[in-house]
Amino acid sequence: MQKVAFILIGGGAVAALGFFLEWFFTLPLISLGFRIAVAVVIIGLLILLASVIRERYQAAREEKFDKEVKH
Repeated sequence: MQKVAFILIGGGAVAALGFFLEWFFTLPLISLGFRIAVAVVIIGLLILLASVIRERYQAAREEKFDKEVKH
């Protein structure tokens, strides 16, 4: 049940971020350089988040495997 909740929260956050980014990048009042800088920061944060999730997932799998081997 928790996995479903996390999926729903993640989906909602991605949808909200998508609408914000569409508004942000189509608004003519914001300069192109600032838009590019924000895009680079967002991409960096997403890469960092993905690497943390990947490391946590691998650590959890290794811990599960270690427990199974010991029994």
